[in-house]
Amino acid sequence: MTSTSLAIHRLEPQSARGRARLAKILEAATQLFLKVGYEQTSIDAILLESGGSKSTLYAYFPTKEDLFRAVIDNVVDNDAGPALEIIGNARLVLTEFATSRLRVVLSPRHRAVLGLVIAERDRFPDLARIYLERGPQKSYRLLSTYLEALKRREVLEIDDVGEAVEFFVGMLFQKWLPQLLYLNQPVPSEEALRARAERVVARFFAAYRPRPH
Repeated sequence: MTSTSLAIHRLEPQSARGRARLAKILEAATQLFLKVGYEQTSIDAILLESGGSKSTLYAYFPTKEDLFRAVIDNVVDNDAGPALEIIGNARLVLTEFATSRLRVVLSPRHRAVLGLVIAERDRFPDLARIYLERGPQKSYRLLSTYLEALKRREVLEIDDVGEAVEFFVGMLFQKWLPQLLYLNQPVPSEEALRARAERVVARFFAAYRPRPH
């Protein structure tokens, strides 16, 4: 188990039937935790929603806390973005990455998870830190590594990679994220997300294009 794993006391079912039962429990728990919060979600409600039994649930998750950690773990893993491949057209690679991050981070589900992690950070002080490490900071590291590679290949002329990452991420999210977090506005269309990603990548390449020597 890695230092950034959230799920504890986790048994992995060996049969397809067992995996299906576990998936139903996790999905029901996810829906309820995100809808009404940790405190208001009961084990009985999760079982009613999933159609499972207490013996099955407790075989995988001895406590409600274990189940909550597994839910967050599962959501964060599923929200992982695409890899940034060094080969290929850099503009297209960055555009796909940017579109994917917008789609995930601005989604109602992801915003609900973020709100839940923040709301429960006193009860689960490690969750906010691990969410940060496996979410925003992981994206930051991926983008930093990719931009370092573009710098070495002289595709872009970057003096400070960290500053370049901040510039890229700031342009990408500042337009919509505050309004969606604070005002719960609807998510922009897929076309709008891609158009924003393309605009940000274009501005980024304009800012860091190699200068003639």
